[in-house]
Amino acid sequence: MLIVGGLPMLLNDIIELATDDKQPITVLLRKCLILSSQLRNARLKAWANRELNGYGDKDDADLPDYRVVPAQAVGFFNGPFGAQWSNVPIPPAILEEKHKEFAIEVHLTQAISAYEDLVRTATAQGTIAMNWPANLVLYYQRRIPNNKNMVLNQAYQEIPKSSLVEMLDTVRNRVLNMALEIRSEVGQTDDDLKTITEQDARKVDQTIVNNIFGGNVYVSTGQSTMTATTVQHQQQNIVAGDWEHLTSVLRSAGVSEPEISELSTAVKEDGQKAGSKVKEWIKKTAPKVLSGGVKIGAAVGQTLLLEYLKQYFGLS
Repeated sequence: MLIVGGLPMLLNDIIELATDDKQPITVLLRKCLILSSQLRNARLKAWANRELNGYGDKDDADLPDYRVVPAQAVGFFNGPFGAQWSNVPIPPAILEEKHKEFAIEVHLTQAISAYEDLVRTATAQGTIAMNWPANLVLYYQRRIPNNKNMVLNQAYQEIPKSSLVEMLDTVRNRVLNMALEIRSEVGQTDDDLKTITEQDARKVDQTIVNNIFGGNVYVSTGQSTMTATTVQHQQQNIVAGDWEHLTSVLRSAGVSEPEISELSTAVKEDGQKAGSKVKEWIKKTAPKVLSGGVKIGAAVGQTLLLEYLKQYFGLS
């Protein structure tokens, strides 16, 4: 820990922790929480807390891309007269569409300490197994085709240890680059961090977005308004009932053609009004919405889509 005038220099401390693989990553992230407090930056605080405490579930709109890793599925089968098949690959093609991801990728949603512990205890070149949910195994017990009457007894996805190491290194590298840039922009002492100007605060926030979120992910912070990198909601003035204009605006916001088709169906089922089907579509599509090419997060995306639909239905 670097000491100046009897006080630790927080940014240098963070840089030192980020470059030392022997230091627990949880210690580094807790230092980021202290930094977020000094900078009064809710975005950094929200990210560090979610890394420390976990992201909820696999459908979390704010789950970073580095927490999604490729992982094939493998199964154990039992059959007549004690027959067994072990380590049989389960291709995604034989699964239903809603289940294909269980043979393609794993969403790493747990607290980062869990993966740090797995890396520490796994063999050098080993793999780490993520079991399928019990209900999913039960569902596919007799749905995986074979001509030997074999029944699926257990299934899991194999994650190479290297994938988890890469995920942990990504967090360290992003924090390191963030701290180096903030130090060059604001200064090295804790007093510099506590007395930054509003203009510096905007620069710091952009630095956090660029380095921590790769420049294209917005993490909800619970704030009703966003500053510095606020999503600019440009008034579209959609004419009530003008479907072509609405779909053009939705395409520019990153909504795909299949999703627009789903909206069309929802509007018809709701009787040309913003009913339950349209609201379900908004909730489902919101995490994918872009503004200016930037992914803006589920909460803001939902607000944006709701405004567009309100204009279309003549409610705004």
